[in-house]
Amino acid sequence: MQIKQQTVGTGRPLVCVPVVEIEENDIYNAAEFAVAAGAQVLEWRMDWFAQIGCWNRVKEILPRLQQTCGKVILLCTFRSKPQGGEQEISQQAYLELLLNIAGSGQADLLDVEVSEIAEPSEIIRSLHSLGQCVVGSRHYFTHTPETGEMLEDLKDMRHMGADIGKLAVMPRSPLDVLGLLEATAKMKETYPQYPLVTMAMGGLGVISRVSGEIFGSCMTFASVGKTSAPGQLPLQDVRGILDKISESME
Repeated sequence: MQIKQQTVGTGRPLVCVPVVEIEENDIYNAAEFAVAAGAQVLEWRMDWFAQIGCWNRVKEILPRLQQTCGKVILLCTFRSKPQGGEQEISQQAYLELLLNIAGSGQADLLDVEVSEIAEPSEIIRSLHSLGQCVVGSRHYFTHTPETGEMLEDLKDMRHMGADIGKLAVMPRSPLDVLGLLEATAKMKETYPQYPLVTMAMGGLGVISRVSGEIFGSCMTFASVGKTSAPGQLPLQDVRGILDKISESME
């Protein structure tokens, strides 16, 4: 798929930098810094924003972030507490936030936690009707499921209608990381046109964050300052490693 001038789903992974700030001005500053540093995707982690419950404040921030991004893809994410986020939110408030963001037309991609809402397929259809591209996401912060279960998670997200399927796990051993990479490669082999984002978190999983071009993950997350999840590497380090991998595959 093509978003702005970026191709999502094939070749070298795009590098996404999360913005994890509490106050409005800090959000703007962090976004400008990330874009200047070379981010290809900017993720606004909205669960960090102190006034996320006020839609009037959110709708003022979105166009300014979109303007800052320019050619950079803007991904909007509210990560709930059960999925590793910063704030509690009711399901109704979460759904209203998703629909409001989609209706604003300011987010290039919108994260939907498919495991935390009832009838995710219906919600994704509603977001699509508003012209919104959707990242279906699922996180396992305490363990790594069996390879077959991870593969089914990715298939489920595709079946639900998510434009991109995202899966993050916490490995307890190197074999857990291999299981995630195997599930990613099998999904990509079966559905080569479907964009995937997969990662194993923490130090054990660092290889999964830079090997997407080989196994099929189309995006990786890197930090410019604060990190949003364990195991994220600095942006410049990730870009250097991806350069070497791309060169070796030519």
